[in-house]
Amino acid sequence: MAGRVNIVFAIDNNYVQHVCVAMVSLLENNRDVPFRIYVISSGLSGKNLDNIRSVSEPHDCEVRNITVSDALFVALATAHPFYPKGTYYRLLIPELIDEEKVLYLDSDIVVNGPIRELYEEEFGDNYVCAIEDPGFDRHKQLGMDPDAVYFNSGMMLINLSRWKTDGIQKRVIDFIENNQDVILFPDQCGLNAVINGRWKKVPLKWNQQSSIFSKDFEKKFTCFTPSELKQAKEHPVIIHYTSGSKPWHRTNRHPYKALYWKYIKMTPYRHAIYSDLMPLFLLKSMIPADIRKKVKKMLKRSA
Repeated sequence: MAGRVNIVFAIDNNYVQHVCVAMVSLLENNRDVPFRIYVISSGLSGKNLDNIRSVSEPHDCEVRNITVSDALFVALATAHPFYPKGTYYRLLIPELIDEEKVLYLDSDIVVNGPIRELYEEEFGDNYVCAIEDPGFDRHKQLGMDPDAVYFNSGMMLINLSRWKTDGIQKRVIDFIENNQDVILFPDQCGLNAVINGRWKKVPLKWNQQSSIFSKDFEKKFTCFTPSELKQAKEHPVIIHYTSGSKPWHRTNRHPYKALYWKYIKMTPYRHAIYSDLMPLFLLKSMIPADIRKKVKKMLKRSA
């Protein structure tokens, strides 16, 4: 495979620990692959940048830090306060990165094997290669064709040249800004509304979602074959911790939780503890839920 494999993460300072884990797992399981990793943020601290670079140094990996204005998505982040502004940074990829294709990965992932096969997937006429997000039934609200399939945007092999040619970036941002009342997952809903089914499905092993381990998943959803589910459960390549409960939470019960803690030992965060055992979290947990909701509403009004 000629040239470097282009990987993109979009984060803020709060997610540097997790992106370091994702990077280590990617690099350790793909030692024969030269990488170029783009990290998009609104500005990382010097220490956080050093931590990211320390992870890449033992490998054939070039890290490019891209800083964007934090003011770009203030209105969208205000409309959806549970999603940080970093959620939208991936939408700027076509403007910021000059490549034919990139593999975008969320930061709450662990790579558990070689990704060469995924990166070499042919696009055909499609905008992305991705996997289905089960249970979607809001085609009408998002203006999608009834038979269009909704994908999970946490792993996207992006046909960047076609995104640029067809102006996907502007169309998605415009859709999000003009349809805030129908959007549940801001960037993901916007991408699906605009791409409208013009994407290529790849095996579930490339984006194993936490929901597949839920009770009666096979009975509720038929979007994955039994063999595909078995492969994703037993031999996943990209493990995506998609639920609200993450492996850095004490009560998390994800079957592959231990992998997160395996790879964190190879990062500057090797002495990290569960985030819900940290003093600030414990203090927040003592505040009644109804009061927390009122505070959030007040902050939203004043933003």
